[in-house]
Amino acid sequence: MQRSLDGLRTGDTGERRSARTFLPHEVIPSSAADSAASPDLSRAYRDALSEQIVRPGAWENEALLTFSDQASFEDFVSRAKAAGLVVTGPFPGGTTIRVSFDSLDQLHDALAATRGERPAVSANFAVSIPDFAVAPPDAGGTGTAPFGAAMLPSIGIEAGTDRSSWGAGVLVAVIDSGVSPHPAFREGQVTHVDLTTDGSAFHGHGTAIASLVAGNHAGAEGVAPGANILDIRIAGADGVSDSFLLARGIETAMEQGADVINISMGTYGDAPPVAAAVAEAVRRGITVVAAVGNDGAGVKLWPAAYAGVVSVSGVDADGNLAYFSNTGSPTLAAPSVGLPSAYQEGGKALLATGSGTSQATALVSGAAAAFRARGINPGPALIENARTDSARQQEIGAGILFVPTMNSK
Repeated sequence: MQRSLDGLRTGDTGERRSARTFLPHEVIPSSAADSAASPDLSRAYRDALSEQIVRPGAWENEALLTFSDQASFEDFVSRAKAAGLVVTGPFPGGTTIRVSFDSLDQLHDALAATRGERPAVSANFAVSIPDFAVAPPDAGGTGTAPFGAAMLPSIGIEAGTDRSSWGAGVLVAVIDSGVSPHPAFREGQVTHVDLTTDGSAFHGHGTAIASLVAGNHAGAEGVAPGANILDIRIAGADGVSDSFLLARGIETAMEQGADVINISMGTYGDAPPVAAAVAEAVRRGITVVAAVGNDGAGVKLWPAAYAGVVSVSGVDADGNLAYFSNTGSPTLAAPSVGLPSAYQEGGKALLATGSGTSQATALVSGAAAAFRARGINPGPALIENARTDSARQQEIGAGILFVPTMNSK
């Protein structure tokens, strides 16, 4: 049920559609049919391409190509259009492009003719707002108790605490579905970068996530209202994106000077360009926070699974693992059931009650911004202050998010 700004909307995600097609999960590349044939280097290269590109959860007839030198890149691009390929990128400072093709043979022929070193090839995985398990799984979390107005007190922030300076001077990149205008944000707080350029309506997920990081409105309060938000939109109205845009979003966050990167999206596909972007962000000292996923699985989504990322699972108001939360030994857990936030739909500014590891991740990003604004390294601080339970490391890692009182400046 939808209502106006002072109303309530339950839920987090909607049905997702895309003109592109996922590769079937049962597809397993094989060259068995050619096992009796004499060696054929060209055929071997084609089979190698298939093994890299035809992967569960990847977009069909798409690939990511990363070039090691400019000459090879320019040579390939100069011939791509004539070969019937569609090339996107590279993004500024990057060497990776996204290529769409009608058949694998078409891509093979273009790459085989490349002068110089051939590029590294990888699948372009679908990246999306974490979906929900339909019902509590047989194993894993069962928590369903909502937080509601107890959300902030549950992590140590008492009602009436002046948080106006929490996160001041810190830039938090929200790589998501876009942040819409909303009274939860102060004037000039949000800077927008739209990498989708598709002109579609915004999915409300990004607005909700940004408000949990830094909102300041009754019913849509974030942890660090003093922080600024860099809205990097990589997903359309269906909440779906891809590895190419995720890597580009992380690169953009670095270029724009982000101190914290919030990624409340994920995929089960490990794309090397995303891994490289995350590794560089971590190397630069940027705090990267990502959701483990909502499938009730014992593993983390990428990019939460990468080394150096603050990975976040979800708990309910009773401290139990949320029924939908993935685990996989995350860095820590945070509230994820029945959380109030901003939302938008149909161009209207709304309030929402949402659930998901997406929301848990946003709270941790807000806490990271609050710590960083005080000159405290967020990574160790998040772990040191978490409410521990050593018997539950597989579920909640170091413990459940706790933010000690910080006096305003």
